[in-house]
Amino acid sequence: MADPPAEFPPTRWSLVLDVRGDPARSREALETLLRLYWPPLYAFLLADGQSPEDARDLLQGFLARLLEREDLARVEPGRGRFRSYLLAGLRNHLVSEVRRESAAKRGAGAVFSLETEEAAASLAERPAPGVSPETAFDRQWARLVLQRALERLKREQDAQGKLTQYATLAPALGGDATASHEVLAQQLGMSPGAVAVALHRLRRRLRELVRHEVIQTVGSAADLDEEMRHLLAVWSD
Repeated sequence: MADPPAEFPPTRWSLVLDVRGDPARSREALETLLRLYWPPLYAFLLADGQSPEDARDLLQGFLARLLEREDLARVEPGRGRFRSYLLAGLRNHLVSEVRRESAAKRGAGAVFSLETEEAAASLAERPAPGVSPETAFDRQWARLVLQRALERLKREQDAQGKLTQYATLAPALGGDATASHEVLAQQLGMSPGAVAVALHRLRRRLRELVRHEVIQTVGSAADLDEEMRHLLAVWSD
């Protein structure tokens, strides 16, 4: 007899959706998600033809609007994906928001600072010429999810005293390494078989961490599976 499906765990996005439970915690969770996932919105705006300055103003205006309005109260709990919610909301914002109103959000009125070193890297990125705003958004979202999973994997390996091994094997995690297992084995003083096992374990753990990252932005197991399929399609594009 098959085991019953496990209950979908509480996540940042499901906490946001449950606005009736604890509005303060819901807002805190939303702020956390926005801090982590604003770069795809910025990429969308640049690909839409906005200048970097206007894109930043529009972005801050949209983020402030999300936190000030009660739109979340109309989202059905347990359904929907944060990525889809953000993209639809930004489209609506561009239609309804007057440019001068967005500019008023600059400086002291900003939701959070984009002047940090961490933000600088995302602000410096530009979508490839001819890429649609939606594609730019999806690519940046997928890149961010993978980046966060890799950062966590690196921290885990460091905590286990395996940072040197990880740094050597990391380029091979995507399966496109230029160095063979024999070359990697020589660099690490391991056998080729041990290198193969280490890479298998790192790839398996990376998949787990990607899934953990994605699960924070969906409301159900079905949404999780669909979002994982979408990310795989974007990565293979």
